[in-house]
Formats: sequence, structure tokens, C-alpha cells
Amino acid sequence: MILIGILNVVIGYCSYTKPSDVHERIVLDVPYARGSGSATAAPAAAGCAPAITARVEADMPGSTIVACAADRVTVMRGAHKIELELAGTEIRAIAETLTLPEIPAAVMRAFAVAYPRTIPSGAIKRTRRGAAPTYELEFPPGGSHRAATLRGDGSVIDVRD
Repeated sequence: MILIGILNVVIGYCSYTKPSDVHERIVLDVPYARGSGSATAAPAAAGCAPAITARVEADMPGSTIVACAADRVTVMRGAHKIELELAGTEIRAIAETLTLPEIPAAVMRAFAVAYPRTIPSGAIKRTRRGAAPTYELEFPPGGSHRAATLRGDGSVIDVRD
């Protein structure tokens, strides 16, 4: 045992080289991450009315309009897809995709109690003008239900099969 320890010290001492005096900065290039060289921006939609474009830019800076119709606009902000329901230039409702960590704790707790051993496969936060937001949690494929709609306090509103 002592011989092995001495042998390790001798090998380490003989193979040691002095570190370089020149320091190089490590630059990470994570594929498809925002800000990296290989990330692609969502294409901007053409044909959107200037008033709608101005409203979206004012309310959601840094977002990109990817689809535009007379009553509905789809916007990308980072990795989030946001659908806006319009009445003229006024926004009536917003539907935003959420990742699992972004779902409020009360909603996740209520979902876990109501549907044990089930992890939602997706979530959408729906907000209508003047109303509290609701959360639509999607069940994994092959589950007993398709989606459950919950209030922000965790109470279940609807379950779709």
C-alpha cells in the first residue's frame, strides 16, 4: 500500500509541467441558445397592420410577431409562444405557453393532489381582459384526460377527455 502511494507521488512529480503564463478566455457556444452564433431568430410576419405592430412592440418589447390575422396575433418572446386575441387594436385575451417551473405552486399542488403520479406535458396561461388568469395543464399522451383547467388558487374549473 505504501509502495503504491510512493509510486503515485513519483509519477505525479515526473509528469508535472508548469502552467502557461498565457491565459485564454473560454467562450461557450451553446447550439440554439439565444445569443449564440447558431441560434436563429423567429421570422417576422409580414402583412400585420402598423397599429397592431406598434401596440405589440409597446406592450411586449423584445418580442417578434410570427403570425398575424385580423383577430389574432402570434408573438414569440424568447422561447415563449404568446397568442393575442384582438378587437381592433385592443388586446382582449392572452394565451402564453409556460414551462413546468413557471406554473404557480398552488396550481401544481392542486394538479398533483387531483391527479397523483401525473406530470403535465405542457401548460398554457390564459388571461382575459379584466379577469384572473386560468391555467390549462395538458396530460401526457395516453393519459385518462386531455387537459385540465385550473384557477390561480388551484381550484379545478374543467377537465377535458
